[in-house]
Amino acid sequence: MKLVSGALLLIGAEQAYAHANMVSFPNHDAASQVLIPASVVFFALGSLLLLWGLLTETRSGHVASSEAK
Repeated sequence: MKLVSGALLLIGAEQAYAHANMVSFPNHDAASQVLIPASVVFFALGSLLLLWGLLTETRSGHVASSEAK
C-alpha cells in the first residue's frame, strides 16, 4: 500500500507542476504560488513513501522466504 500511495503522490506532484506551468496569463502568478509548493510537498512525501515501501517490502519478502525453508 505504501508503494501505491507513493506512486500516486508522485503522479500528483507531476500533475500539479504541469498545471502550474500551463495556467494562462491572468492567473499564472496565483496558480504558481499554490501549485509549485504543493508539487514539492507531494514529491517529497511520495518519494519517502515509495522508498519506505521498497525497503519494508524487500525486507519482509526476504524474511518470509527464509522462514518458508
